[in-house]
Amino acid sequence: MLDEHRFHALAAALAPGSAQSALMFLDRDFRIRGLNGPYEAISLRGRDEMLGGFVADVFPENPDDPQASGLELLAASVESALGRNGTDVMPIMRYDITDPHDPDVFLPKLWTARNLAVHDGDGAIGVLHQVAEITSLDQALAALSLTSAGGRAFDGAEQLHVLAALSSQARAGPDGVSAMAHEIQQLQRALESRDIIGQAKGMLMERFDVDAAAAFDLLVRLSQTSNTPLAELARKLIQIDHPSR
Repeated sequence: MLDEHRFHALAAALAPGSAQSALMFLDRDFRIRGLNGPYEAISLRGRDEMLGGFVADVFPENPDDPQASGLELLAASVESALGRNGTDVMPIMRYDITDPHDPDVFLPKLWTARNLAVHDGDGAIGVLHQVAEITSLDQALAALSLTSAGGRAFDGAEQLHVLAALSSQARAGPDGVSAMAHEIQQLQRALESRDIIGQAKGMLMERFDVDAAAAFDLLVRLSQTSNTPLAELARKLIQIDHPSR
């Protein structure tokens, strides 16, 4: 097991400038071998509760969430990082964690994370897991955009899964609930608009035999010249191409 000095030296070498980032070292068996203070804070767990434990035991998936896939996504990312002996950036991920005051209660959480392969000269021995919690609409939209740009499209069920996690984080009191409800409506509209724009872009790519960037550029130029919001223009183009929709 890594002592604290070795862990911080490893973290500094692999993720320079990330002293404030939440970092955890996982070996190839998914056992937690090191972590820093920010990771303790973000995970709502003490160091002694985590060190030496298997990640699936320390952070079990929510049994009441049929769409829970955090462990599967983490395992795939770790294997990818180890296989290429490099870095794998995970898509935006919902991974609920247990309430430290009541282990039977799961707190819905959204995360962005990446895994960096760690090697000792003879081969990869594990990964440095760097994670950040998503707590606002802006962060969620940015993460969703990055995920989409990376070629990973979210279907409707996954989008609702994300929305449910954000809505459950509403602050206590009517003002907090109202503000969060407004943010959720904004996010849902943004997701719907993104899907519509994506459909219109795909239609233009097929019709004019252009790549995604050229199709999007054409949409933007049409939006500007017609003084029509991009999502509205995309919707009109789809309706023209598919009148029954």
